[in-house]
Amino acid sequence: MFRSFRIPAFAAALGAAFLAVTPAAAAPISASDCATQSGTLAVRAVAVSPGTTITLFQTWDGTFQGQGTVEVYCRAANYANLGEIQDAEVKMTISPTAPGLTASMFQISGVNGVGITNVSPSTPGNPVLIGPFTGSASFLITGQNTLLAPGISAEDVAVDFQVVTEAWGEPLKDPLTGGIRQPGNFGDIVAQTPELDSLALFGTGAMGIFGYGLTRLRAARRRES
Repeated sequence: MFRSFRIPAFAAALGAAFLAVTPAAAAPISASDCATQSGTLAVRAVAVSPGTTITLFQTWDGTFQGQGTVEVYCRAANYANLGEIQDAEVKMTISPTAPGLTASMFQISGVNGVGITNVSPSTPGNPVLIGPFTGSASFLITGQNTLLAPGISAEDVAVDFQVVTEAWGEPLKDPLTGGIRQPGNFGDIVAQTPELDSLALFGTGAMGIFGYGLTRLRAARRRES
């Protein structure tokens, strides 16, 4: 009876320990509180999450897809996250870096109901406005099936630029200078085909299955002899 409760008790203890060391997400913060806690004007404390490399993997239809997340928050003088900013809006632009690629070969869409608005009717899908959202928003980048030249399995294809255009539902206008603040960041975009990690994993699994089958066959032959 004691043994039957050992695993659930261990799992519960492990879960409690995990929750204890996992930091809680920053709660939304108002513009006035952001100014007070950061020690500067609220629009000057608006920050966007650091850019990261987004990998676009080739899908069954030949296109390349990858997800990313952008976060807008109030930043302290020591760069700490003081809280999520409500009704934020971010302009995202994908700029190709590989020869022969154009901006129209990349499309940005929202994930989990995130709103997307085209910046210009003549360039749908890139650049776009993401939001409004509170704290963070996820997006999906889709690239055409011609991003990689034949024989190329992975390559840096573009850079994405993210600029905050609104915070707390308003443009970031500095009340002292009258200028518009434009906090932003950028990150690389890599296209990859095929998914090299999956192929390696598949190869390892296939070898394991082959080895197991060979062992069973040898054992059966021993019994027959």
